[in-house]
This record gives sequence, structure tokens and C-alpha cells, in this order.
Amino acid sequence: MPLLSVKNLSLWYGAEKTLHNITFDIEEGEILCIVGESGSGKSSILYAVMGLLPPYTKVEGNIFFKGIDLLSIGESKRREIRGKEIGMIFQEPSSYLDPLFTVGSQIEETYTSHFSDQRSAKEKAIEAMRKAGIPRAEEKFAMYPHQLSGGLKQRVCIAVSVVCEPSLLLADEPTTALDVSVQKRILGLFRRLKEEGKSIILVTHDFGVVAEVGDKVIVLKEGRIVEKGDIFKIFDNPVHPYTKLLLESI
Repeated sequence: MPLLSVKNLSLWYGAEKTLHNITFDIEEGEILCIVGESGSGKSSILYAVMGLLPPYTKVEGNIFFKGIDLLSIGESKRREIRGKEIGMIFQEPSSYLDPLFTVGSQIEETYTSHFSDQRSAKEKAIEAMRKAGIPRAEEKFAMYPHQLSGGLKQRVCIAVSVVCEPSLLLADEPTTALDVSVQKRILGLFRRLKEEGKSIILVTHDFGVVAEVGDKVIVLKEGRIVEKGDIFKIFDNPVHPYTKLLLESI
């Protein structure tokens, strides 16, 4: 059974239909990349999985995670899964991190909201910071977001997402606006998480990122899947003109 199975997912923001019958699976220890231009609906898929859609949306279909349909459970059960079983790296870390609290306390809060062992929270937070590639983690633990560079703030967001060791990680364009060296470190972290058996859904518009880490690819255009398959099939023999166009842009 796949770790996550999305079946005929359709989504409306008010009267506007954004996603059209999206269907895909992701297995344990696999990196699935969702590729498409801005506005194609890539992030909406992640928000639907995470249960973070605004109240005016309408959703149809099924999202099975470990056999549980996430669209049929209540918010309290969602909160148990969100963060602990499914983590998410948001696109803009400056908007996600609270400027009034140290980065360490924000990582700790994610851990303590799911585990009762308060005493080990700081240890777990620093361990997550090290895993995310943050140098001198003990020192950075006491810093505020404004004291960190964009690349470090993104790695703090990664630490928040992995501190509970979720089996599925959702990453919404996590390397956007980062320099090449920081991007490579983050992609290297994703490969290590995959080796640990974690699964990742990575949203990107960059086929170069896909080539670095992807196992399977979904190409999304105007809320529809126009092509999907393993990375070798897509790179060696793209069928849809839009896929060919994206590959030519690398």
C-alpha cells in the first residue's frame, strides 16, 4: 500500500476550479516532484494534503495517508497528524517564522505539541537543527529570525518540519531565492532523508532540482496532470509539449 494515495482530487476556490481530478501515489522512501509554472495548482495539492485550505474552498476526491482518508476525518485528528506524521516546509520562511520568538523555541513548540516529554524538547530541537545543516546549532537556538540569513531561516523551517520525524515531508519550493550553495545543501538533506526511509513531495518549477533528487515526476498545467512517470522516462522521452518546454528551459 502506498504511503500516500491521492485519488481524483478536485478543488475549487469559490467558483473557480483550481485542481482537476489529480491522482498519484507516493511510496515510502521516495521523492515525488510536482513541476509546473506559477498558478498551476502545485501548492494547492500540498495544502489539501496538509489540511490547510481556507474555509471557502470546496474539495472532492480522496487523500489516503497510511490508509486513512484525510478528507473524511475531523480537525482534531488532523492536528494529531499534521506536524507529527506529515511535515511541511513553506515557501517563504520569513512569513512562517514568528519574529517575536527565538527559532529554538519555535522548533521546541512543534515537538512539545505532539510529545509529552518536555525535558527532551531542547535536545530534539538542536538535533533537528543539526540535521537541517545549521552550523553551531546551540548558538543559533537562542537567536531570532531577523538575526539569520534567508538560507538559515529556510533551514530552521526544515528543522521545524523534521523535529517530530514525520514519515512524509511536503516541500513548497524550498530552494526558491536561495543561492546555489545553500540550494545544494538542502537538496543533499532531502537525499539523506530519503535514505532514512522518509518520503518527500517536492513542489518546484525547476527541472534542474528534479534532476538532482527526484524519483518520480508529475507535470502540472492549469490544475491538470499533463504527464507523469519516473524521472528517466520524463527526461529521456517527454511526450507532452509543455513538458518538453519546461525541460528546454533547464
